Amino acid sequence: MPVRRIGLIAGNREFPLHVARAARALGIDLVAIALHEETSPELSALVPAIHWIHLGQVGTLLEILQRERVTELVMAGQVHPSRVTRTLAHLDAQGAALMARAATGQGRDLLKLFTEFLTHHGMTLLDSSALLKDWVPEAGVLTARRPTADEQAAIAFGRAKAEALAAAGIGQTVVVKAKAVVAVEGMDGTDATIRRAGQIAGPGTVVVKFPEPGHDRRFDIPVVGVSTVEAMAAAGATALGMAAGATLLLDRPAVLALADQHRLALVALA
Repeated sequence: MPVRRIGLIAGNREFPLHVARAARALGIDLVAIALHEETSPELSALVPAIHWIHLGQVGTLLEILQRERVTELVMAGQVHPSRVTRTLAHLDAQGAALMARAATGQGRDLLKLFTEFLTHHGMTLLDSSALLKDWVPEAGVLTARRPTADEQAAIAFGRAKAEALAAAGIGQTVVVKAKAVVAVEGMDGTDATIRRAGQIAGPGTVVVKFPEPGHDRRFDIPVVGVSTVEAMAAAGATALGMAAGATLLLDRPAVLALADQHRLALVALA
């Protein structure tokens, strides 16, 4: 039986590293495409093949995938949104064509076009969590401590705001307190938004992270990681609500252990 071969387009932080470890455990032959501007050098030691390109070298990316005979792909890890608003020094003709077609400079619109580009060239883009299914929680309380009635009300209040925010292509996270939105996610990302909310409103905030209904999990799966829990603890946030079946707990055991250590309540909602 032939070994399954999958390409990994790797962004920043820990997500691509976890995907690489999972692929190794599953016996999958992983070909990594790493970005000089974003990807951790640690990825090189975790994959049998890695190719480094610059952000914007879309034509080069396609040539590598075709040469490596890759037809299935996973995208994991962010490209910091602020990079897209700057001049891309290595933008090639294919990349420039995609940028010109984008309705906005928002990551969601650019990634949608990029996905269509890959599909047009015979690639199948998999769910970002395809190799980490055990880290996608079903509905229920995930931590030892259950959310209080006040925290549940705050999560319900924030959910509609977060879904509307995501539908507008802005972010997926809101932080609320006392029936008021304290902070919304922008280009600074979830962890910075949580810390900012703590500076504004002090302890007792509640974090809500939800995608828009029907979001595309191939490139838009919400991620809650150890750094998210650390940001909550530092900011005095007490609870977090997320979408069941559509959120990736990146290193689930470590996330939940740290949340329990800080007596935080994490809940996944259908």
